[in-house]
Amino acid sequence: MSGGAAATGRLAECRGTSVCYGRDGSAVTALADVDVAIDAAEAVALWGPSGSGKTTLLHLLGGLLVPSAGSVLWRGEPLSSLDSAARGRARAGGIAYVFQGSNLLPTFTAYENVAFAAWAAKRAGARAQLEPDELLELVGLASKLDALPSELSGGERQRVAIARALAQAPDLLLCDEPTGHLDSDTAGRVLDLLDALRGRFGFALVIATHDRDIAARYPRLIGLADGRILEQASS
Repeated sequence: MSGGAAATGRLAECRGTSVCYGRDGSAVTALADVDVAIDAAEAVALWGPSGSGKTTLLHLLGGLLVPSAGSVLWRGEPLSSLDSAARGRARAGGIAYVFQGSNLLPTFTAYENVAFAAWAAKRAGARAQLEPDELLELVGLASKLDALPSELSGGERQRVAIARALAQAPDLLLCDEPTGHLDSDTAGRVLDLLDALRGRFGFALVIATHDRDIAARYPRLIGLADGRILEQASS
């Protein structure tokens, strides 16, 4: 979507990447020597229990975190060696997030939350294909433009978060347990929506989940435990 068209080729890659917190005897390894590549337009599930390293890996792929060892690439260019501001510009050029909690601005309406993301993305050079009201209509919230987050259900807040992410015109959409706070029926509708939007816009989708049934929806699975990749499979 960035630049008005779906990306092609390899998007994000971790090479021999490790993340450690603390020092010496108190050091904790969140990820150990991980190799992962995400190609354009593919759908990938990161599956594993709590504490397995899923969120850490998402944050590496999206440039929110710098590895302790190894490297992270975005479109073939080093991402982990950039300073914070440069990583932010790289993210704005094609990476968006949907978190477990919707993380909406509480004093902004649904429309304003999406419009703010669209404004920030345009400043960074992205060209969204739809206006904020069109995005909210696309996720089934045309009647909720003026609603505050506190006036929306959990599923509705996640749909606003998805519209906000799409306003950033991503080539890569990273979702961290996006249905973790939702009941099973609402979770299924949110996942169906993400799949339909990926089919329409052609972005790559990476979903972190502890639920094996959710992971099984996707054609590629990366299984993690204790900071290591234990399984990579494609259906």
